[in-house]
Amino acid sequence: MEENKYSSWKIIKRLLSYYNKKKYLLLSSCILILFSIITEISSPIILSNFIANIIKNHTVKLTSILYLAISFITLQISSSLLCYFYTIQFNSMSTNIIKKIRIKILTIALQQPMEFFDKKPISSVITKITNDTESIKEFYDTILSSLIKNIVLFSMILITMFTLEWHMALITSIITPILILIIRTHKYHSKPSIQKIKSYASQLNTKINEIISGITVIQQFNQEKKFIKKIATLNKKIYFHKMQILKIDGILLRPLLNLISAILLSCIVMTLKLFPIVTLKISVLHAFINYLRYLNEPLVIITNQQSILQQVIVSSQRVFKFIDLPIQKYGEDTQLLQSGEIKIKNIYFSYPNTKKNILEKININIPDKSFIALVGKTGSGKTTLSNLISGYYKTTKGKIYLDKKPINTLSNKTLRKSISIVQQEPTIICDSLIKNISLGRNIKKKDIIKVIDKSQLKTLVNTLPKGYKSVLGKNGESLSQGQKQLIGIARILVSNPKILIFDEATASIDSESEQKIQKILSEIKKKSTVIVIAHRLSTVIDADMIIVLNKGKIIEKGKHKKLLKNKNLYYKMYKNQLKNK
Repeated sequence: MEENKYSSWKIIKRLLSYYNKKKYLLLSSCILILFSIITEISSPIILSNFIANIIKNHTVKLTSILYLAISFITLQISSSLLCYFYTIQFNSMSTNIIKKIRIKILTIALQQPMEFFDKKPISSVITKITNDTESIKEFYDTILSSLIKNIVLFSMILITMFTLEWHMALITSIITPILILIIRTHKYHSKPSIQKIKSYASQLNTKINEIISGITVIQQFNQEKKFIKKIATLNKKIYFHKMQILKIDGILLRPLLNLISAILLSCIVMTLKLFPIVTLKISVLHAFINYLRYLNEPLVIITNQQSILQQVIVSSQRVFKFIDLPIQKYGEDTQLLQSGEIKIKNIYFSYPNTKKNILEKININIPDKSFIALVGKTGSGKTTLSNLISGYYKTTKGKIYLDKKPINTLSNKTLRKSISIVQQEPTIICDSLIKNISLGRNIKKKDIIKVIDKSQLKTLVNTLPKGYKSVLGKNGESLSQGQKQLIGIARILVSNPKILIFDEATASIDSESEQKIQKILSEIKKKSTVIVIAHRLSTVIDADMIIVLNKGKIIEKGKHKKLLKNKNLYYKMYKNQLKNK
């Protein structure tokens, strides 16, 4: 069923549907192509008439030569101008269409559930937005206009040839079914190789992305040769299949068509023997041979573009399959949360296509404006639980209530405005400090400056060459981990969320930055519910409730002193950290 949905004809039809709002512009471009073809094929007829007049009058008049020269120059200039105008129009339409497709891909990507990115590498999405859309652009830029022009040119030349001499034109028209057979054969043999090239190219992008992002680890463990070998293997596979396509092109396209044209020309010469009653004028023969040459060129162009068209279809299949993915569904309640109260009732969670539960029998009541800590060993389910509270994942079983409302009834806007997360590694964009905090939100500059003071960033501002307007650089390379965390906190302070989650935000920072964050937290707790996923247990000893997770289950919860008295997992973790200090 899916294969039928993304068949070649369905893909072409879908690509053409993007012209629905540009019908008149497309029609005007086709009219320009038609006039361009008329000027192009008029030359042999004018030359034929010129030759006929010379034979008839046995003399060459100066006026006839001037008429011929002016006619040829006028036709060439007209053809060039018309070609220029329709090319500009097609390029303009293609640029707008590709812009829409790219925006659509990015929109769908941003609306995908988090589990999608757990299974798919980011580089595969980037490949679709860049490489695949560039391949599709070829369809609108080159293939479509060229196909329209050459099909019309081929048809008009055949009609003109039938008008001049129908016997020879009939023999020439045999090339049409041969051309269709060549196109179908080319598609059958080239499409599998093109699909494999696209797949290997996507794998290559993913592998290169892994190498660049993990270059330090690769060099540390002396794994350069191993990764170079992987890249070389993928390149060999791409090279092999590209050579397969070149071989198919070399056999089926220009050489074969040139051979067919030569055979047809021989057949036309034989026509004089087959039809002795036919009297062929030299002027008509000259025009006919010219048209035969013209006829060969559009056939070569049409068949040559089969390889590009197959690449377009494969890229379009990848893009449209992505665009058709179901998006993350949210509720319709757009009212913002009035409190940070959270109730979690008997929830279970497992990732798609897996049977193992990441979380089991989780029951928690979190009052408004309370300070909650989630602790446990790596892989115990702390971050997964915070993602469920944020609405990024849906529970397999059980319910979560925020402000006494089921989480599945809340809209995406409500969740994003009411819940904020400070991650362990905040993303820093290559822009000013002001832009890094606002992130495109409509926030007044004076409010951002107030937040910068509250979030202990004044010291950083004083060290920057242009203060608030200083560009922080790609990924904030010049910033310490603590400064990045403070910027992450500043982002959420301007939005005043009802629920604030710190995902191991103090795990990799110095003690000075940790003290600053603790000071900010004490202020935030007065207005919001704060959930801290803690690696350093010293940062959560003042929590209203510490929840200890192990293998996806809550094994104990309570305040710091109570948990120490229990002498269970929390006690062991705390004592181990004290020893390590």
